[in-house]
Amino acid sequence: MARIAFIVTTCHEFEGVKVLSSVLKAHGHQTDCFITAEEPHFHEVVEAWQPDVIGIYATTGQENWAKHHVNAWRKQFPHLRVVMGGPHPSFDAEVLRDGAYVDATIKAEGEYAMLDLVNAWENNNSIELIPNVGFLRDGEPWTNPIRPVIQDLDSLPFPDVDIFYKYPFLRAKRVMQVHASRGCQNSCTYCSVGLMKKEWISGKVGEKFNRVKSVDYLVEEMNDILARYPNFRMVNFGDAALNMERGWVQEFAEKWPEKVGLPFACNVNINFLDEDDIEAMSRAGCTSVQFGLESGSEDVRLRVYKKGYTDKVVYGIPKLLKKYKITFRTNNIMGSPAETLEDMFNTVRTNKAIKPNGCTVLIYRPFKSTELGREDFEKERVEVGKDIGPSLQNDSQMRRKDVEEVVNLQKLFNIAVYLPFGIPLVKALIKFPRNPVFDWTLLAFLWYQHAVVSGYGMMDDFRLGLKNIGQIFGKGGGGTHEGEGSKNQFLDTLDTGQDAAI
Repeated sequence: MARIAFIVTTCHEFEGVKVLSSVLKAHGHQTDCFITAEEPHFHEVVEAWQPDVIGIYATTGQENWAKHHVNAWRKQFPHLRVVMGGPHPSFDAEVLRDGAYVDATIKAEGEYAMLDLVNAWENNNSIELIPNVGFLRDGEPWTNPIRPVIQDLDSLPFPDVDIFYKYPFLRAKRVMQVHASRGCQNSCTYCSVGLMKKEWISGKVGEKFNRVKSVDYLVEEMNDILARYPNFRMVNFGDAALNMERGWVQEFAEKWPEKVGLPFACNVNINFLDEDDIEAMSRAGCTSVQFGLESGSEDVRLRVYKKGYTDKVVYGIPKLLKKYKITFRTNNIMGSPAETLEDMFNTVRTNKAIKPNGCTVLIYRPFKSTELGREDFEKERVEVGKDIGPSLQNDSQMRRKDVEEVVNLQKLFNIAVYLPFGIPLVKALIKFPRNPVFDWTLLAFLWYQHAVVSGYGMMDDFRLGLKNIGQIFGKGGGGTHEGEGSKNQFLDTLDTGQDAAI
């Protein structure tokens, strides 16, 4: 059977990689995962494992990171095959033009596409008819039609946590990462989910993009993990929204406290949240939630972002969360073409009014996998050659006269929200050149809110931040929208559980 090595740059438990590994193992293959931040001799360790297949997980800005490793491994292992999956190749197969780097890509959900691909390579069979698989056909990138997405998530084997928990840091953290669903109720214009719903499903009658694990399956999965790794003290659900399916939260509240009993944090979709859901989540052990506010302007949220949140919802849900003693953080976007600088300060004012326990603030980034991003490129609002790196925390690529002030506001947003005199102070500070003090101010607030408000733990979060800091402020290729022949760069804007694409 084949030996498949998954390689990733970020110190994080990727749900998609875990499920891919479990499916491959269930069919007799051998798998392992190697994280650059956890392997001081990453290249040599992977080489010593002697893989037959390398699986690269890639978001935009990271698609070329492994090229020099692959070039060297191919000299050592002439039979080596390389497949790339994840958000970037799911929308952009241009990476296939470099045949010395990547042999195939996988679009959308990849469990059985990956299995079919590995089996074909192992038996020297053609890959040209495997659904979801991309390859060079007559010298041009080609992706086969998509198979139906997996409707019954309970039919999958439990995610293979062992390939990540082999690392002492990840298994010693107090918080474990779990997914209960796939999909998202919204189709926001700044996010790739809208196009995922069109391109990541086959169109088969009855096929659903949004799916949930049964509560019984989820509980059994949790107890399977805890039996082997009993030190975890909290769970973070990485889904787009734990309240994905009406009525699921109520059943969850009946079974989770008795059969698992760990407190948890999660994302919620406040457009589909009511007091019964919030009461049930509190009863189940929810300590903290996060939701996307994005803009303080109801018009921008409804007309431009198509998010669906009215001001009534934005101001009403926080009161209910506070009633049931659930802390909450907001997600906010700075620098989209829909807003002026003063509009962004209105987002500050909205946060001041609803009083979240923390604000996550990201810089808007245009991607052609999104409706709004495609419009930005068509109207030439993007500074194409500017390398801003892979992170949404670093810099803006938009052509706007106030871009430096926008980036500075993103760094100082929390000061504007939480200090009594914050708005006039920040309005003055953003006129100064960007400097390390602004960057570290952002990191300090992120650290505190993630570690304390959401319960991740101060030292765990500090160490995690150190391991991944290059992913936050790093540059160097892939962030320009013009790298190595590719003009179509895409974004992992939202963790929707769809990272099962590999």
